[in-house]
Amino acid sequence: MDHVATEPLSRMTFRSLASALGVSTYSFVYHFGSRQEMIDAILEEGVRQQTESLRAVDVAAFDREQFRDWYKEAFRHSLRESNRTGLRLQFEAGTLEPIDPDIGKRITTSFTQWRDTVKAWLKAQGIESRRAGVLAHWMVDSAAGLHFGFLISGDRSATVQAFDVFLGAFLREAFGD
Repeated sequence: MDHVATEPLSRMTFRSLASALGVSTYSFVYHFGSRQEMIDAILEEGVRQQTESLRAVDVAAFDREQFRDWYKEAFRHSLRESNRTGLRLQFEAGTLEPIDPDIGKRITTSFTQWRDTVKAWLKAQGIESRRAGVLAHWMVDSAAGLHFGFLISGDRSATVQAFDVFLGAFLREAFGD
């Protein structure tokens, strides 16, 4: 991921990436087959980094305290310096998905997975489906906005503090506590 940190997806080519890695362009063409497959592999790694917190976890079974603690940890994990490039690439790819068929729909799918996870948890807590959908939308979109702010500011501490305030407000709104 470090090798793609300085190049936008829209300009990424076999030649530019092979040059950055010090390998032949032929090796990249042989390995990936197409630019789309190369970009897909790069985005897959970015999505993998951002969804590690969802793997092997039954979020819907969490009580409120477990959910709060899990989401706080997942959000902090997403802000690790090693995830920053993947996060940037996801924002770039997310904006390109509607107009560049080489990008695919991986980011939309990942984003939807987060929303579905939060919605399923809310429904398991007794929240009506339509309201759970609205609240899940608010939660995941707000986390994405904080991610974007982090990419711009680089201020992890302020981003974490803002998320913690938001998470408290979210839980109060969801449950009237």
